[in-house]
Amino acid sequence: MVKESLIKFCKYSASDEELFMYIRINAGKWNEESFLKMKKLVREVIKDYENEECYPKIFIRYFVLNIRSIINILSNFKGCTDEELRKGYTVESYLSMIAERIKELKKLETEFQNSLWA
Repeated sequence: MVKESLIKFCKYSASDEELFMYIRINAGKWNEESFLKMKKLVREVIKDYENEECYPKIFIRYFVLNIRSIINILSNFKGCTDEELRKGYTVESYLSMIAERIKELKKLETEFQNSLWA
């Protein structure tokens, strides 16, 4: 039986608002709302499947491909757009925020990996 959390996650991952897709479509532009939604949905799936023997392939694939790709893309950011500057960021503050998001994504990866052994 497919759990509701996985259904919501699948809808998110198939949408244009999915973080990896958003970053690719918008030439590396960050989307905090999508990031927060992704973290919430991922944690819901991990919680719902904690007593199961395995995760559905689509969820595993997301970690193996998308999360790792997002980290790689963010790791290559060297500046910010004029739009980000207009929002009040400096290059330094923007890159600092991106570095924090990379740490959060790596933490999420670790949570997923640890859930495999729980």
